Amino acid sequence: MPVTRTEPLIIGTRGSRLALWQAREVQRVLQVDARVEIIRTSGDRLQKISLQGGSTTGFFTKEIEERLLAGEIDVAVHSFKDLPTALDHRLVIAACLSRAPVSDLLLVHPDWLGDDDGLLPLRPSCVVGAGSLRRQALVRLYRPDARPELIRGNVPTRLRKCIEGQYGAIIQARAGVERLDLDTAPLVVFELAPDLWLPAPAQGAVAVEVRADDERARAAVAAIDHPATTAAVTLERHLLSRFEGGCHTAFGAYAWPVGDRWCAAIGIDRPGDIGWGQKTFTGERASIEVLGPDNISEMAPETVMEKEALCRPLIR
Repeated sequence: MPVTRTEPLIIGTRGSRLALWQAREVQRVLQVDARVEIIRTSGDRLQKISLQGGSTTGFFTKEIEERLLAGEIDVAVHSFKDLPTALDHRLVIAACLSRAPVSDLLLVHPDWLGDDDGLLPLRPSCVVGAGSLRRQALVRLYRPDARPELIRGNVPTRLRKCIEGQYGAIIQARAGVERLDLDTAPLVVFELAPDLWLPAPAQGAVAVEVRADDERARAAVAAIDHPATTAAVTLERHLLSRFEGGCHTAFGAYAWPVGDRWCAAIGIDRPGDIGWGQKTFTGERASIEVLGPDNISEMAPETVMEKEALCRPLIR
């Protein structure tokens, strides 16, 4: 049986700079005493696997959840996009912090900055570091002559690899770059429109997980929940589950409210030569929640637009 703890709450997290930022932000906003404990995960050890996020495996979360279930920690803090879609029934997401910008950034080494009419401002045959199948599929869609390749490591490491010229460009979540206040010079930075270049479901959101039977931790954590974020990311993760997306599927989803209705942009890389397809659906939330693989046939295999609609310089 899990141990019933007294003060302080113990917050479990990975040890990367970004994970520690997230855990310390939770620690800061909680209205109770808490301390942070670092836990090493499979994702920290396995550096040669292309991950989509939201799989059933939990590369970045499994060991933390095991410690939570054992009662060795009271609160687990995750990048929400890393969590499996199906949680252990003994665990609950008790809160989400206010969501950061959901978009991806394109960071380009000056030597590989292109000035042609391509939808991404890259020179032909540019090697683009992309850490997920989703990002690799989108590079192929919007810049077919580019060469998407796996990149792993934490956010500062990825930036360093691009600055050193190991990649001509990299794709990175804006949330991570800005939360760590990283110096991106000399890279040229562009923001990719999230309704066209779809993010991972729940990208930019921080999930706070507790044991379902821990009333003390649930009450403390519920006080820091941001309901608008929770509503959006819950819908995106529901769609991830419906479309059977995961670490072995390139899948993107972005949901946002418009009045009392919802918009949801959904994209998936389909087998064979069909390629990436995406479509934006608008309607009552219930009508969005029932979307699934049968809707894939309605998605166009290509999305064509002006460069300015997809990619704009980001001035920080």
